[in-house]
Amino acid sequence: MRRVPTSFLGVALCALVFSCGAAPRPDEGTRDAVAVPLRLLTPRKLLPFVTLADGRVLAAGGHDGQRTLASCEVFEPETGLWRATGALNKARRNHAAVRLLDGRVLVVGGAQVAAPSALADAEVYAPTTGQWTVVSPMSEPRNDPAAVLLPDGRVLVAGGTDADRRPLRSAELFHPETGTWVPATPPGFVRGGAGTAVVLGQGKVLFASGLQAELYDVATGRWEKAGLTGGAAGTHRVGHSVTALPDGRVLVVGGATARASSTAELYDPMTGLWTLVAAPSVPREHHAALVTKEGTVLVLGGEHFTTGALTSVERFNPMTGQWSSAPALEEPRRFSHALLLADGAVLLVGGANEMTGMLGSGERYLPGGCVPVTCEARVGACGAVPDGCGGELQCAPCFVDRCDAPPCHAEGLTRR
Repeated sequence: MRRVPTSFLGVALCALVFSCGAAPRPDEGTRDAVAVPLRLLTPRKLLPFVTLADGRVLAAGGHDGQRTLASCEVFEPETGLWRATGALNKARRNHAAVRLLDGRVLVVGGAQVAAPSALADAEVYAPTTGQWTVVSPMSEPRNDPAAVLLPDGRVLVAGGTDADRRPLRSAELFHPETGTWVPATPPGFVRGGAGTAVVLGQGKVLFASGLQAELYDVATGRWEKAGLTGGAAGTHRVGHSVTALPDGRVLVVGGATARASSTAELYDPMTGLWTLVAAPSVPREHHAALVTKEGTVLVLGGEHFTTGALTSVERFNPMTGQWSSAPALEEPRRFSHALLLADGAVLLVGGANEMTGMLGSGERYLPGGCVPVTCEARVGACGAVPDGCGGELQCAPCFVDRCDAPPCHAEGLTRR
């Protein structure tokens, strides 16, 4: 048998090693992607988008429909383009991200694979260098935790789920100066979900998720119930939005149950009470929400459990407690993120829908005048219903089984 020279084997082995070592990580192809205005270099969902101190927007990790990502990119409002930046040290999705007082961004937890998993790892992004630095891990792995920046600069992370998808009833505090974690008093109930915690003006933080909202006292580190179980709507909320209003109250909209998706409520920290407000025209979950420069709240997209991803947009006026219809999105979006730009426009980014799948395209949304809602958009509506702009719609007749009495006819009901 012919022998192969050892020198040839050495060269071949060296070439193999260097060719493998030089190959890019599976999700780092974004560096060679062609930048298109408003389009992400890599379609992604299941991640937080963070506005940096200079107005740029950071997208770190997430999921592209097939794999969990380590790649990151930054949106530049001046050019309307997304640019690649340093990759995370560990790919993750369903993680939490918080901008620290010094401008850096802390990313914690999440998961790496679709199967049950959770990460304890944490790292910090420096916008000046575009690089990530690993810091001390949390005391326990957390998938989809709730995280919030406290007024004193610390970061409180609460709840989430463990590697077996069991809800966690624990919390811990991150100290940016040392890059370390210390235990915090555990909440009374399991917590979780990005964007479900907001800082109030009384030195407390409201966590509104699940069946019982709670308050965290920054000074004492103690937790207390925030209102009655289930709030004013009496329902469990997940997949909802929690928005702090300019007057200090908090608006909670939608969710994954039929009752939650079709209701909205306000929390008043001065009274500690939840109050039901007018219901939005379109039930929704997994939507985006933000406060405009005028102080109104835009609720954008999301999904309805019977019709799928939505283009519907509605505007809530905190002064009147009423909703009005706003111009629709260009395409349906669920699991997208909305950010207010300096010029008052809204940047919609990421998400997915049934027609396209993962969405790499973004949208620059300009809040306009009122657009009347249709009967088709108001799923299940019948009879005379408000059109969201001060007018009235005449939808299909309302049917009630075995209703043939005069009171039924007086209310516009027809026997089936």
